[in-house]
Amino acid sequence: MKRHAFTLIELLVVIAIIAILAAILFPVFAQAKLAAKKTASLNNVKQITLGSGMYANDNDDVVPLAMEVNTFHTWADGVQPYIKNWDVFFSPLGGNRMIAAWSGKPLVPDNWKYFVQYGYNASYMNRSPDCSPGSFQANGNPFGTPISSTSVQDPAATIEFAETGQDAPEDNVGAHIVYGPGMQTSNDVCTYGDWGATNSLYYGLKGNTGVTHQGFFRPRENGGVIGFMDGHAKLLNIGSLTGGTNWTSSSKFGEAVVEDRSKYLWDNM
Repeated sequence: MKRHAFTLIELLVVIAIIAILAAILFPVFAQAKLAAKKTASLNNVKQITLGSGMYANDNDDVVPLAMEVNTFHTWADGVQPYIKNWDVFFSPLGGNRMIAAWSGKPLVPDNWKYFVQYGYNASYMNRSPDCSPGSFQANGNPFGTPISSTSVQDPAATIEFAETGQDAPEDNVGAHIVYGPGMQTSNDVCTYGDWGATNSLYYGLKGNTGVTHQGFFRPRENGGVIGFMDGHAKLLNIGSLTGGTNWTSSSKFGEAVVEDRSKYLWDNM
């Protein structure tokens, strides 16, 4: 029985159809992969906020310490035992877990933990009591004394954690704290932050966020993953995070101030 082979035209048509299908499906697969990572990041922050809540429950309602100066232990060291998984502290779309220059430092062998990719709203959670520079570094902490979680009037509208990253010296490396806009000049916020065109941050977190926004906030999923004190997490864009302030993308260092406390998410006492 004589067999008929495919003609060249038929093969070309099949190849063209496959190419068209691939062109249609590959972006869909990429979007599905991004959506999965976005969901994973939201889940990370959800676990972190719940872990922080459990930490507070075991410590007379006092929130975690941002960082202990002598050991470089951060809030993540305090919260991690309640989560038991260090991977949760890093974004699925994040960069390296450590700046190369820190590698092998004998003072902090596990210094990659310092560069977790979800930052603590330490300026509020560890609040300076009288808004003066001399009141910082209380009890070995670069900020103030950790607050009581029961003192927060609106936990569902108070940021505790936000997705973080730096532009330099290595892109997309995390930062264990995040600054809110207006924290440089507003006395009732009682702390410092950048949210302006500079990398001169209070208490020496090296690097900057001049390209990717300010205050070490690093949105990676068409919005940044934010965790609130009541335990819920959501994606918020830069406009939502600057609500209640006069911050703009052209603001200079220290210019932003809080103008409407009812819209401000970084300090709702």
